[in-house]
Amino acid sequence: MVFAPENANYPVIDETTFKDIPSDTEVIKTPVLEPFGIFNILKGKKKDEKVRDVFLVRDEKPGLIHNLGVWVRGNFFIPDARMLWIKPSVRYLRKYLKTHHIDAIISYGPPHSTHRIAYALKKEFGIPWIADFQDPWTQIDYFEKFKLTEGARSKHKQQEQEVLKTADKVVMVSKSWCHDLAELGGRPVDYIPFGYDYDDFKNANQGSEDKKFRISHFGTLGIDRNPDELWRVLASLCEEIPGFKDALQIDLAGVVDYTIFDELTEAGLKDNLVYNEFLKKDKVVEAMLKSDVLLLLLNKGFGEYNVKGRIPAKLFEYLGSRRQILVLGPEDSDVANIVAQTKAGVTISYNNNQPLRTAIRQFYEAWLRGEQLYTPEHIEEYNFKNLTGKMAGLLDEITK
Repeated sequence: MVFAPENANYPVIDETTFKDIPSDTEVIKTPVLEPFGIFNILKGKKKDEKVRDVFLVRDEKPGLIHNLGVWVRGNFFIPDARMLWIKPSVRYLRKYLKTHHIDAIISYGPPHSTHRIAYALKKEFGIPWIADFQDPWTQIDYFEKFKLTEGARSKHKQQEQEVLKTADKVVMVSKSWCHDLAELGGRPVDYIPFGYDYDDFKNANQGSEDKKFRISHFGTLGIDRNPDELWRVLASLCEEIPGFKDALQIDLAGVVDYTIFDELTEAGLKDNLVYNEFLKKDKVVEAMLKSDVLLLLLNKGFGEYNVKGRIPAKLFEYLGSRRQILVLGPEDSDVANIVAQTKAGVTISYNNNQPLRTAIRQFYEAWLRGEQLYTPEHIEEYNFKNLTGKMAGLLDEITK
């Protein structure tokens, strides 16, 4: 059984992925009251317009209303914008559990409100519970951007500790974050990363019919991952290498901060850009397979929090596509380790100009020869089937 909000606000929804849900899966939904409609109205937008990340991806320079929304979100909506869904969900599931037996609960967050729902049910019914963290809570790199009062900070930490102390198992998606969360909660944390679906790639159309050198990025591209040095390097190589500007194509697909477009224009790369705000999953896979370099950007980070553990889910789909990867970010990060282990590409620090310039030249020269510098190997451990087996093993442990 899957329990989910009925009318939640998401930046994008791709209904083509629903095919992956088994036909006999019971899906229960209840309404959720979220503040995004009010936030839109205050900003002069339509109430039902999709809300982007409140501070990392913007369509314009943030003003007073935007900054107020960030402050309200962090200090009053604890743990997150779906907090008003917690009590109604617990009431609904309390009635459901009186007539339906379930063996265990897996809460998947963020939103961390799902962990708070599971916490309440665990306390009342004693049902075995796995808290699966896809991102940290108080250790997330943008936590301080909420401008928290001491009272709000304390409440976030208290609720986080209750989840960490009460769940039968805690799961995290990267080894660095497993270590951080284990220290925070004083208990072991199991590592189960994201992965890729082999079936998504086995029948996809491969290769590109045109003669473009494609550098592609898929997914959200916010101010915390702006590869400004890359734009400067590409602009410079357009002047230095005959034919490079005509061959170069920069593919961006997903929600992109307005400053990225401004910088591409300033660098003289506007005509090299192909932008799609939304692509369905099958089209994303096709676009990956037509790419010559897949760009993976790690968060530049805010303050003291560990960004080395952030592993964008797209990494594993990049691996599944078996195309070469250029990572920008810490060279000792978990992503860098996975890319090195699988021989999938290269990792370079954001502002390391000369290695970045050399890498782009090498990628381009290999493209001219019709070759790849890197081809991912030994990626089977990140196949969804293998990862599901790991989660099933944890369920066996807590339900014996």
